[in-house]
This record gives sequence, structure tokens and C-alpha cells, in this order.
Amino acid sequence: MKDYLPYLVGALAGVLVAILLSSLLTLTGTPQLILFALLPVAGGAVVERFVQRRSGNS
Repeated sequence: MKDYLPYLVGALAGVLVAILLSSLLTLTGTPQLILFALLPVAGGAVVERFVQRRSGNS
């Protein structure tokens, strides 16, 4: 479970950003679905990669 923690933190950050952008831009329908699909995945991947590089496990 410890190995998944960086990804989960990044995914949570992505969800929060998606909620923020969705409410600020008042998105509905397909754009909102795309936003909620892509941002958590991208956020998780970026944070996981960042943590791997900082720990020297590339």
C-alpha cells in the first residue's frame, strides 16, 4: 500500500483541480467527463514520477 501512496495523493489532487475547474468554468456534459477522467490520472502519474525521481528509483 505504501507504494501506491504517491499515486493516490496525485489522483486526489487531480480530482480537486477537476472540481475547481469544473465549477469555475461551469462545464457540463462531455467536457466535464473528460476533465474528471484525465486530471486524476495525470495528477497521479506526475506525483508518482516526481517521488520516484526524488528517491533515485528511476
